[in-house]
Amino acid sequence: MNTKEKSARRLSLTQHFNAPDAWIGHFGWLCGYSADAPFMDDAIERFTGQSHARRAESGRISLAMMLDPGNPMLSVLDVPGLMHLPMRADVPRRFRLLHAKVALLGYRHPTDASQWLVRLIVSTGNWTRQTLEESLDLAFTVDVSSAAIAANADDLRQNCADIHAAWRLMQYLKPDFDCRLIASPGEAADADALLSGWIAACAKAAGGEPARFIDNRKNSLLAQLPRKVNRATDGGKCNRLAMGSGFFESAANGATPQALLKIIETLVESEQIMKGCKIDLFVNPHACQAVAQSTGELARRGVTVRRAPTPADVFGASSENPRTLHAKFLFAASRRDGSNDCRRAWLYLGSGNLTKPGFTSAASPGVGNLEAGVVFAAPGLYWSAKRGVPAARVVSNVLPIDPHAPVMDEAALSAGQDMPERPPAYLASPIAWMTACSVDDAQAGGSVELRPSEPMNSVPGLVVLDRNEQACVRSASGFAWQGERPRMVNVRWTESGDVRHALVPVLDEFGRVAATSLSALDIDEVWWQLANFPLAPDQDTPDPYGEGVDAAGVSGVNASAAAGRTYPIRQVMELVENVAQRQTCIDQADWNAWCNRLEQTLSRAASRPGVAAFAQLDLNPLAPLRARPFRPPFAETAVDEPGARYEAVLKRIEEAWGIESCGTLGSMV
Repeated sequence: MNTKEKSARRLSLTQHFNAPDAWIGHFGWLCGYSADAPFMDDAIERFTGQSHARRAESGRISLAMMLDPGNPMLSVLDVPGLMHLPMRADVPRRFRLLHAKVALLGYRHPTDASQWLVRLIVSTGNWTRQTLEESLDLAFTVDVSSAAIAANADDLRQNCADIHAAWRLMQYLKPDFDCRLIASPGEAADADALLSGWIAACAKAAGGEPARFIDNRKNSLLAQLPRKVNRATDGGKCNRLAMGSGFFESAANGATPQALLKIIETLVESEQIMKGCKIDLFVNPHACQAVAQSTGELARRGVTVRRAPTPADVFGASSENPRTLHAKFLFAASRRDGSNDCRRAWLYLGSGNLTKPGFTSAASPGVGNLEAGVVFAAPGLYWSAKRGVPAARVVSNVLPIDPHAPVMDEAALSAGQDMPERPPAYLASPIAWMTACSVDDAQAGGSVELRPSEPMNSVPGLVVLDRNEQACVRSASGFAWQGERPRMVNVRWTESGDVRHALVPVLDEFGRVAATSLSALDIDEVWWQLANFPLAPDQDTPDPYGEGVDAAGVSGVNASAAAGRTYPIRQVMELVENVAQRQTCIDQADWNAWCNRLEQTLSRAASRPGVAAFAQLDLNPLAPLRARPFRPPFAETAVDEPGARYEAVLKRIEEAWGIESCGTLGSMV
């Protein structure tokens, strides 16, 4: 840390999704109260390193998101790579609101899946643009890597315990949401399984270490707080307490903020703070609900109400663009005369507002939200900025608190709005997706048939609506779609006598989810789609041979003549050689994804001259790829699933190329 730094730079919430150098985002889960497309599109681009258009083309799900059902659907069209999972309609609600804001993100080495990193993010803010632009919020992150486990790094057990505890919360939530698309065989299921394995390694490395992560599935946050604080600190009572919240109890009927008083009482009784402790409550003066009419009562309890400051060292000219407090936190420490140290400091931050539903109740359908946070020691902080004190260690730069902030009385405060009504719940439809299949039957009424994820006769009154909101022609196996394959479709069904609608994604023949159309590729372009696997293909296809020189090294006038005779055939053989060399080095964890990439890429070259030339010669140039030396050890034969999958992919590519009945090229080993 540079002790001469003059500002305390902090990452924004989306920047916490950035992949570490030399890593790529693989798969992740997150839960929250709300999210919007601008935030999530930025976050997933940072996570995957891929643009909106590239993610739309790949059709791969990289993040699965579970939100409170009152949040409108975020379409995969708006945020490619994100699957916003609807809540199941057939599962009883186990909490009042889903309010916990947690992300578990898995990153991996580009070529070696045994090298990985898992990141936990616990946020006080929602996954929205408002969090980035208007709110004062906080976030807590930890990373654990395979290398850290191998080296038994410092804080390993503690960080692993936090990740494992957060994973238990995700596992608790999953049965409440429609995870069929993530669980169905495909790249998302493979990626999720890989992440699960990494987290299992974290759980093993934790070795029973208690977590700093906290949630209220069984007990309220307040009931667990004293024990968590005792573990975080070396004991002793603190004489300073700062509290903040984005929301307080309703001001209706002259109510007082009883949850605040109960928190203070509990901390005194459990000897975390002294009687007579100096307590500052930081609020948004324009919306602090019952606090706005209770400053007198709070003052009698030793609580001073202050405006939450916008730290100038973090946000710049805060007076010109003040932010509103949304963070939920408790910060306690001891202050001695003549000392600038924050002694015995500890901090709670999380989703739980300082209210009955948020902090003093366990999750339950009618009373308690589902909340999550962390409680941890905060050593090395200082009360004031002084010479030699790093800006990033001054408590007022770390938290939205300032003991000299203006004191607010009732005349300066406004109750603001109570919790707004939520829109209709986003609930799962009986159909999780449609699969688009090409058909040649003109009587079917279209060139694409959409087949539902569930049996046709299992959903009463199932209808697919076309772009004109008209019912598509129905067959025994699906629905005829006229025109180009859609990325999402509107389905209609009958439930308990009511007609219902939902938008569901469409999967293509390669399993891509709501993906844009794939264009045809030249043979030389095919390899550049495969060369960087498992990274996404390059945005621009480079000239692999250099300007003015073709694949055979022939330039000028002679190149044109040579190309007409041998170049297309030579291109195909060079492609087969490159594929054979590359796939022997593929990690087994990446094999299914490689097979998917191989099929969808080679199939796009079916109309190229080189392919047609082999068909005319009655030769199958792909036959050598079945030979054992050109396959990794785990897929050498069709006896095991990886080998069987690979041979099925080769067969489909051969059918697409029209060479499935041609003679083999080269000797089969």
